Amino acid sequence: MGNHFTLKSLSFYGGAIAFVIILFSMVTAYGEANLKAPQKIAGRYQIPAQDLPGCLKSEQLILLVQQSGIYLTGSLLTVDTVDTLEKRAIERPSMTGNWKNQRLALHGDASYLPKCQGDVKIQGAIAQQSLNGTLNLSAAPGDIPFTARLEALQPKQPQGH
Repeated sequence: MGNHFTLKSLSFYGGAIAFVIILFSMVTAYGEANLKAPQKIAGRYQIPAQDLPGCLKSEQLILLVQQSGIYLTGSLLTVDTVDTLEKRAIERPSMTGNWKNQRLALHGDASYLPKCQGDVKIQGAIAQQSLNGTLNLSAAPGDIPFTARLEALQPKQPQGH
């Protein structure tokens, strides 16, 4: 049994353990300094009624945004249809995009806007729970500027049996 604990084997195992500890410390320090999770921007953004293109008139809109890191999915709904279509829009979002350098970009089809057909593109920046951006519908020329507010989450009421 004395042959198992030679100076040579003890120095090898001690060196291997020291190397792993140093490597782990370096990787941890790098991760804490350079790897940051993206800001959480998922939620419901209410776009107030304003001079929107012909197919939307002056309807108030809700932008549903779901987030997985920098990747986004979303759907644009009218306030009138949000109660009936929200669950389906969350399960099958009509837009995809990303969140990069504090900028949001979403594009897809206007499938949840009953009066509009074609593509929709949303770009903007989020600061202090407010989305300042532009909305572009293929059914209407030009970019429409807007400011949307993140809605506060409503606590769900427990349902009785």
